[in-house]
Amino acid sequence: MRSRDLIIPLRPISKARPRSFRGQSRPYTDSVYKAWLRDARMHLSEWWAEPPLRAISRMDVHFYGAARGDLDNRVGAVLDAGNGLVWHDDNVSVIPRIRMEFTKAKPRDSRIYLKLTWEENLQ
Repeated sequence: MRSRDLIIPLRPISKARPRSFRGQSRPYTDSVYKAWLRDARMHLSEWWAEPPLRAISRMDVHFYGAARGDLDNRVGAVLDAGNGLVWHDDNVSVIPRIRMEFTKAKPRDSRIYLKLTWEENLQ
């Protein structure tokens, strides 16, 4: 088994749901969420230079930040940020086990801690 700790030094946010408006042919994604994804991917790429993992035995995610929002929506944002970069995709065949935790923290101490565990021979 191998493992790696990754830190995203951004405040945790919830995954944005694409919105549809009358007259638009494509759903609209919030610009704040798009900017957060771009920044999160930049930070993840500093911690991860290997090919994306095709099977993760376990992902531990610890959020530090404001006490609002749903935990499952926050992990959705993290999964979106790592798709195709750290992990192949967020399908259950790639990531079958996620442990989530939240700790209230001041804005300046906000961050997301990830610990990935995988079997090397499955890559």
